[in-house]
Amino acid sequence: MDGALIEETIRTLFTDLKEDKVESILVQCADWGINVRMFLNGEIVELDLLKNYEGYEVTFVEERDKEPAQIDDLGDLIQLLKVS
Repeated sequence: MDGALIEETIRTLFTDLKEDKVESILVQCADWGINVRMFLNGEIVELDLLKNYEGYEVTFVEERDKEPAQIDDLGDLIQLLKVS
């Protein structure tokens, strides 16, 4: 998947939420991975996604004590963040 398609997919995931609200979102695709920064329900959330053989490893940048999580595809971010 190219950078523009990844960005569009992530933006669509979070703008289509029914109960939770994203006020702004920044998606940056780089050689090393994807950085997502957003205001989710009034709180700053920053994620780093690294592509691997199983999908993506997600690191919670602001929550150093939280272990990285593994997701199969980008759609799993919604479940990982427990939003709808």
